[in-house]
Amino acid sequence: MKKIHVLLMLLLLVISAGCGSMNKIMKVQEGMSRQEISKIFGTPDYRRFDRGVEEWEYHRLSVIGGETKITVITFDEGRVSGMNTFVREVYTHPAPVPHIH
Repeated sequence: MKKIHVLLMLLLLVISAGCGSMNKIMKVQEGMSRQEISKIFGTPDYRRFDRGVEEWEYHRLSVIGGETKITVITFDEGRVSGMNTFVREVYTHPAPVPHIH
């Protein structure tokens, strides 16, 4: 009984963590400032810029499935002009097959 309770609590924790990421994404609006995005997501994992356009990239590892969720937020003149969210699946190399001689 105690094991089931612990498993249910862990499952609830994992599910709620995924919802937190989705809630963050839903808060982003076109025209928001860099400071507003920093309050929602924190410091970006990667940052790119060129001629007034800047991109902040955030990576979040999903506990379930081992995939990485990536969110790229684009700023133009310091304001959000676009956002792209996608999943990068983890590629695992097949195990080597021993040659039998």
